[in-house]
Amino acid sequence: MSFLWSLINDFLGNSAILIGLVVLIGLLAQKKSSDQVITGTLKTIMGVIILSTGAGVMSGVISNYLSPLIKEAFNMQGIVPMTTSVVNIATTNYGSTVAYIIVGAFIVNLILARLTPLKYIFLAGHHFLYAASAITVGFAAAGITGMPVAIIGSILAGIAYVVLPAINNNFMRNITGGQPLAMGHFGATGYWLGGQVGKLFKSDKMVSTEDIKLPKALGFAKEVVCATTLVIVALFAICVAFAGTSYVATELKVTQNIVVFILIQGITFGAGLTILLQGVRMMIAEILVAFEGIASKVVPNAVPALDCPVVFPYAPNAVLIGFISATIAGILTSVIFGYLVGVAVVPPMIEFFFMGGTGGVFGNSTGGVKGAIAAGALQGVLFIILPYFYFVCCSSILAAQSVTVVDPDFCWIGMISNGIGRLLAGIGGF
Repeated sequence: MSFLWSLINDFLGNSAILIGLVVLIGLLAQKKSSDQVITGTLKTIMGVIILSTGAGVMSGVISNYLSPLIKEAFNMQGIVPMTTSVVNIATTNYGSTVAYIIVGAFIVNLILARLTPLKYIFLAGHHFLYAASAITVGFAAAGITGMPVAIIGSILAGIAYVVLPAINNNFMRNITGGQPLAMGHFGATGYWLGGQVGKLFKSDKMVSTEDIKLPKALGFAKEVVCATTLVIVALFAICVAFAGTSYVATELKVTQNIVVFILIQGITFGAGLTILLQGVRMMIAEILVAFEGIASKVVPNAVPALDCPVVFPYAPNAVLIGFISATIAGILTSVIFGYLVGVAVVPPMIEFFFMGGTGGVFGNSTGGVKGAIAAGALQGVLFIILPYFYFVCCSSILAAQSVTVVDPDFCWIGMISNGIGRLLAGIGGF
């Protein structure tokens, strides 16, 4: 089982390997020359690794420094939305079930893409592991484990892999200018809601985030990397002011001058964003060519469903606006929701950027600047409320570590799994 788990995780759980393998198949199906096959496959894998490296740099700034600072500055303690912690619980206690779901769901995805009008092939490899873990824990909390979970979980996840991209197909066409790209991410329902909310602000006078006119002196803000860097610097400065420099020195083990520390973290985040955007562009360029082969030989009219940063280059200003509004709305929701239910959900800052930013892109596509603000704020609210309800459903397993999943669709599919598990447990069929 350890060898099988390693093989499955390294192929299906590794986005770079999975997408590279799909591109390889697509290029071979088109009977490309050996040098084109090798070059296209390697450049695709490199693009995904570059993207992941940039995301890792950005996540490091947030998880190592900004998130602890926000918790300290605003005295936020409680349930921690951290999908990787739930994955650790699932793989430690139910590893074989998780592995079966990863494989089974991908097979279901391919079958549905081949036989139904939903031609999407889900390629966010790490989400295979996350979805399988959320489902497994949902069932386990209801007392259902083993092969029934593997079978039902594979079907649930496999259906999600084609349905989630499908609900955002029209939005993606609008965002990408008609390119055959789909959103393969478990924040899909949040993005769909963001696009719908954006429509409330649609008018003849609406202005896209990418057409915002700024005074000449603020022209640097048109460069999204520069603008994002300054926003992160401002966030750090505010949090340090509330948390205190002594906390930074003693708890975060920072030895730099505090001003230098704040500037370096903001610039590091901006550098990570630059790397990520380059990786996205490189990956898209290769995968669109390869999918012509997949679509013509393997799955007719196949469309690649990719991770959420795929939309960042199309509306980078909307990403920044969505991030800011998601952060503000998320922190406010955490405070208010914690007061109402008596338990705080710690704001997940990494998701505020990646998913709040994506929500901003969807809102901007239908409602311009106001749509981006509203859609981003909606993501911030969802990241607090939905993880709490998943935690409640699975508290028998998650309470000991006070962790929960984050992305809206991990929450939904986990709660659905828990509901099915409770139904089965009540029936006594398993």
